[in-house]
Amino acid sequence: MPARLHFFRERALVLTRTADSGWHAHRALQAMVALDEDFRVERDDVGASTSRFAAFAPMERHRIRGGDALIAYLFFDVGPRAWQAWREAGGEARAPEPALLDALRALARPGANAEAGAEAGAVEALAARWCAECWPGLAVQAPADARLKRALEALEAEPLAPWTHRSLAERAHLSPSRFQVLFREATGLPVRNYLLWRRLLEATARLQAGEGVTATAHATGFADAAHLSRSFRRIIGAAPSSLSPGR
Repeated sequence: MPARLHFFRERALVLTRTADSGWHAHRALQAMVALDEDFRVERDDVGASTSRFAAFAPMERHRIRGGDALIAYLFFDVGPRAWQAWREAGGEARAPEPALLDALRALARPGANAEAGAEAGAVEALAARWCAECWPGLAVQAPADARLKRALEALEAEPLAPWTHRSLAERAHLSPSRFQVLFREATGLPVRNYLLWRRLLEATARLQAGEGVTATAHATGFADAAHLSRSFRRIIGAAPSSLSPGR
């Protein structure tokens, strides 16, 4: 089956049959659960294992080999700093409860995507429910610094504008060098990496809506389809062509 992706502001829910994701890492937290058979997980620090559930920290390199396993993925863009504070307070990722697994299997059944398209709110609620079960107590936190908040609000309002660290620093009324330091402290990422992540999220939404890879690449600031594909594979762990609109 082609990947079915449901994209929301801070979350994404993906249902797909996974072969080999290749090594990748991304800003968002990720959880995944097998809906039929086990998958194989490889991590830099602990090697390989076979599992039915796995969760990954922001920017944690990993590789998934699923054969033809049907897998549900959850991405939660909570930000590395919020996640770190949650971990230091004793937070640990938890596998889905049986009732949630049943709901994910129902969403994955043939024909369910068309139904889900008519009930996007129910799918978003399911993604939020999985977040709450997987990372209890973890929530998105706005930057404490009002100057950074202004810059991020400008980026959210116009995600496809040709932003640079200099133009965002101007919005924040900070020098470019000071802005880069404060931005990394607040988000856990350099400005360039954060901008790439935002463009990839915009590209994902367009691909899921049925836009072609080449048109999406040009619209979201990539040089061409090949550039988008390389970035997508490296950070998301899949080819952009695997994302098809809901049917």
